[in-house]
Amino acid sequence: MTEPAGADPGRPVRAVVFAYHNVGVRCLKVLAASGVDVALVVTHPDRADENIWFSSVAETALELGIEVIAPLGAPDAALEYKLAALEPDFIF
Repeated sequence: MTEPAGADPGRPVRAVVFAYHNVGVRCLKVLAASGVDVALVVTHPDRADENIWFSSVAETALELGIEVIAPLGAPDAALEYKLAALEPDFIF
């Protein structure tokens, strides 16, 4: 992945990913394989009572050692603050 303009060449490209479903799982795997530092994944909460027929983004992120949050409502100021603190180069 090309570094964004002004990026520190000493650190890997950092991203935050908002994802769900099989597309999100595939994106996480591709980003990780490409050496992107995915600092956070924001996803829909998995529900034990739901018959899920697709892969879990949360499980995949945890397997990759990536922090996961699954807010129950609309994004709020706390999430905005967390995103700013992570200083991602990209948000997917």
